[in-house]
Amino acid sequence: MLAILGVAVWVRILSGHGGLWVDEAWSAVLVAKAGTPWAVFRSINHDNNHHLNSLWMQAVGYAAPPLALRALSIVTGGATVLVVAAIGARRSTAHALVGAALFALSPILVNYGSEARGYAPMLLCALGAILVTARWLDDPATSPRHAPRLLALLTILGLLSQLTMLFFVVAIAAWVALTLRQGFPPGRPPR
Repeated sequence: MLAILGVAVWVRILSGHGGLWVDEAWSAVLVAKAGTPWAVFRSINHDNNHHLNSLWMQAVGYAAPPLALRALSIVTGGATVLVVAAIGARRSTAHALVGAALFALSPILVNYGSEARGYAPMLLCALGAILVTARWLDDPATSPRHAPRLLALLTILGLLSQLTMLFFVVAIAAWVALTLRQGFPPGRPPR
């Protein structure tokens, strides 16, 4: 697993070299104009503002080298491989390794994990929410007490990373509703 993680991070770093792409550069310009963290939320009224990424750009400096601006995505893209492995491990070691390898080397996921945008952090939060929800649905009685707070945190961070996290939130809510409905007769609440 460590080898797969190492390859995932390595290919994202390789892909992260070079100048900023148009959307990344546009984000840097918006961040530069905003000036303060509060202004990232208040004055950048554009879908190109992925809030956590914009805050990252402010923290490292919007004129920092491209690899530094992309570091948040590189780290979260690598961490996503670990979460996918944890999801796969719920079935078997083979599922964990294959899932991790696919996420490590998938061209679109390498791209998401190597550009200064909010897609990699959002995907990490979405998959983390899937893992927490799956563990809770398996056995609510043995699920950690902090699972609802962790799910709320992942949802908020995911939405701050990229608003398309909303689609994952709706899908997870539907999954929970359908699973609970199948497990309990209508009109009879779970104990």
